[in-house]
Amino acid sequence: MEAEVLNEDRAELHLEHSKLQYSKKAVQKAGEKLIIDDLAKDNPEEYKKSMEILSNWRSSHVNSLKHMLNVLQIACEKIDRRHIVVARLKRTPSIISKLKRFEKMKLRNMQDIAGCRAILSSTKNVYRLRKELNKNRDFKVTDYIENPKPDGYRGIHLIGKCLDEENGIDYPVEIQIRSKVQHAWATAVEIVDLFTNQSLKSNDGKQDWLDFFKAVSNEFSKIEGDEIDSSYESLHKSVKLIRKLNVYKKFDAFSGSLKSIEERAESNGEGYNLIKVDFKDQRVQLWSYEEHMFSHAADLYLTLEKEAAKTSEFVVALVSSSSVKNLKEAYPNYFADSKVFIENLKLIESEYAAAKKPHWFLRWLNAAGLSERF
Repeated sequence: MEAEVLNEDRAELHLEHSKLQYSKKAVQKAGEKLIIDDLAKDNPEEYKKSMEILSNWRSSHVNSLKHMLNVLQIACEKIDRRHIVVARLKRTPSIISKLKRFEKMKLRNMQDIAGCRAILSSTKNVYRLRKELNKNRDFKVTDYIENPKPDGYRGIHLIGKCLDEENGIDYPVEIQIRSKVQHAWATAVEIVDLFTNQSLKSNDGKQDWLDFFKAVSNEFSKIEGDEIDSSYESLHKSVKLIRKLNVYKKFDAFSGSLKSIEERAESNGEGYNLIKVDFKDQRVQLWSYEEHMFSHAADLYLTLEKEAAKTSEFVVALVSSSSVKNLKEAYPNYFADSKVFIENLKLIESEYAAAKKPHWFLRWLNAAGLSERF
């Protein structure tokens, strides 16, 4: 992947994008407009206005997001020295897709427009962090480790509200907590979605891929020592689908299709990183902004999202992290990095090979009439 870093002037700027400029009624109407098929083509002016309203509504979450990110960072430092913490504002395609999937959902009520993510070294630490964050019961908690999603997704989600005094609104912010292994699984799903134009993350795609990720999720939980669905024969299915889908070769091709990110690319410390993954030119562009440059980041984000809506040749995302290294570890899907996922797949294959040996041995003993001696 090739990376391009753009550093703007460091003059102090007001975060005008963080100020809500529209009524909640206008926000709701914009969400209703944007789910109309071919709106950009049939009514470009309505589309442009609705996108600007959505962008402003999304950006108005930034102060609450920054506060929650700080809360999460402090809690993680108590739990796990190897933690990774990042934050993001939800991508427009993801917002629109969610509005389409859930008919009763309104843009003004969406809970995860602002989101933080913590990646920890183990499931044990995931639960310790959950306890630390929710000791005052300020969060609504959903445990997808104890009760995984039907597709196999595991992790813990917390939603809390944070008052933005500037706008006078309690904005919801979602915190996702995952172990390193759970995170590798989740981002592998997103890599396949990005490069094969599927929606596995929404449980919509080719059945073999859906079955593969569900089975692998169960096996990854075994690796971490978690309780799993013992009635589900996931070991054999995982290995069978690894071979049928030619998984290693495909993930290698995904990674090879993007040039390696240059080591010179460094963000400006704490701030925002705008990522553009261009499938046609096979590169990743990275623009880094310090915190006070949020308005510039939001402007370019909206411009690129309007372009991305017209083509499937690239995707963009605006995330917050302290370094490019953290960015790559927290969002490996944007860099087609499946290293940790592949390492754990090979552990599954080793387990399968070890499990087969006694069966072959017993069959040989039975054939030789020697089984009763052992």
